Amino acid sequence: MEYTIITNNSKVYNFYKETNEVLFYQKKDLIDLLEIIKEKIYKGHILLSDPILSTLDNLDNPYKSVAISKADFLGKIFINDDSQKNMIDSTIKIAKKLPFRKIILDIEECELEKYRFIDLNILTEFIKRLDNF
Repeated sequence: MEYTIITNNSKVYNFYKETNEVLFYQKKDLIDLLEIIKEKIYKGHILLSDPILSTLDNLDNPYKSVAISKADFLGKIFINDDSQKNMIDSTIKIAKKLPFRKIILDIEECELEKYRFIDLNILTEFIKRLDNF
């Protein structure tokens, strides 16, 4: 299945921009990015990677990269339930409750680079599995 990457991570953008469609939102925080993803899901795109913050160690990462279907499947029989909408809505609710959600402007560059690398690795591992599916 063809996919589009939605990210606020420059490292992900630079890594994938030559080979994949990447929607890069440099100035968006985690909640803003999840809201953009929500708009796509409500238009019928499918979440292909987990929008939930991957691990407890990664909860304070201000970067997020998610793969969604390139095509929208609105009206298709096999995606006729609300599970995709429920998943992204729940993810946004969880993200808004994070007590230690960090703002990118408040983080030192060396820590930001670490977060960018973690986010890139999580997405890359997922894409390897997706490409082999």
